[in-house]
Amino acid sequence: MKTLIAYYSRTGNNKKIAEKLREKLGCDIDEIQEEGKPGLLKAGLSALLKKKTKIKTEKNPENYDLTVVVSPIWGGVITPAARTYLQENSDKIKEVAFLSVSGSGEENKKALEDFEKTIGKKTKAALLLKDKEEQEKKLEKFAEGLKD
Repeated sequence: MKTLIAYYSRTGNNKKIAEKLREKLGCDIDEIQEEGKPGLLKAGLSALLKKKTKIKTEKNPENYDLTVVVSPIWGGVITPAARTYLQENSDKIKEVAFLSVSGSGEENKKALEDFEKTIGKKTKAALLLKDKEEQEKKLEKFAEGLKD
């Protein structure tokens, strides 16, 4: 199965976990870059209002069997950059998974509903990690589940 990891990371936590997952899967990776990067307050408000933003990426998810979207969760919803990526590529993404590192981890289950509603598909797998927890075992299990 050909897999793409598309990640957005403002602080670097989600970039690190995306790179660790790439090592485990041996797949391609692509950064979702937000153009004009708004300040934290404006970005957080945009997330709560479920707004889109301008992004750029390099890889086409249409060329992959599975796309794993990695992004933080802000205020219980996905980031504007992840929302934009999902909306712009929903018809190109064949199968999708979600991975997130945030302050609340699994307490962010409503964000998974937001993710699935935004793309209009059920996730193959999802993992919501806290930024301070032991992540390695959970990431290993998540990666194994994606190989099926």
